[in-house]
Amino acid sequence: MGAKASKPAQTTTRKFPTRAPGSAAPPPHARPRPAVQRTPEPRASLTKDDAIKADSIDPDPNPFTNAAFSQRLKQMGVATPNPTLSNSSTASSYPGAPDQGPRSRGFPSPAQNPTLSALEARQRLEERATLEFENVRQGREFLDVGTLKQALVLQARGTPAADIETRLRLKSGVVNRLGPKGVTLPLT
Repeated sequence: MGAKASKPAQTTTRKFPTRAPGSAAPPPHARPRPAVQRTPEPRASLTKDDAIKADSIDPDPNPFTNAAFSQRLKQMGVATPNPTLSNSSTASSYPGAPDQGPRSRGFPSPAQNPTLSALEARQRLEERATLEFENVRQGREFLDVGTLKQALVLQARGTPAADIETRLRLKSGVVNRLGPKGVTLPLT
C-alpha cells in the first residue's frame, strides 16, 4: 500500500468548531440540577410471614403414604433387574437362571486386566524398593536421578562398570543394565 495514500490524516490539519463569543457553555457547577425524587427500595424482611411459611410446607410430607402412589406401585408389579457388570449385582443373564458366580457374568479374570496387572507390578516394585532402602549395605538396585546421572557420567568417561558400582555402592550388574556406553547419555 502507498505510504501517503493510506495516511491522509497526517497531511491535513485538523479544524475545530468555533463558537461565538459569549455563547460558551456554563461550567458544570453553575448549572441547576433537576430535583430527582427517589422512592425507598423495599428491603428484605427478617421475619417470616404466613405466606412464606405456607409456601415452604410440603403438601404431602411422605409420598409413600399416599394412596394413589401405593396403588400405582401395586399395578406395576415386581421389577425384573437387568444383568449388569457390577460386583454387587445378583442378576443373572436371563430370568430363571441360577447365579453361577462372578466369572459367568462376563467379568475378565484379574490376570487378564491390564490395569490390575500394572498396579500389582507397581506394588511389587515398591516393596522391593522399601526392602532395599532398609538394607542399604547390600548395595542399591533402584537409583535416584542424581545417582543415575553420576553413573552415566562415569560410564561416558570410560570408568569400568565394577568401579562405578563400588564407588556409588550399587549392586553388581546395575551399570550393565543401563546399556553399553553411549546408549543412554546424561543431560549436561
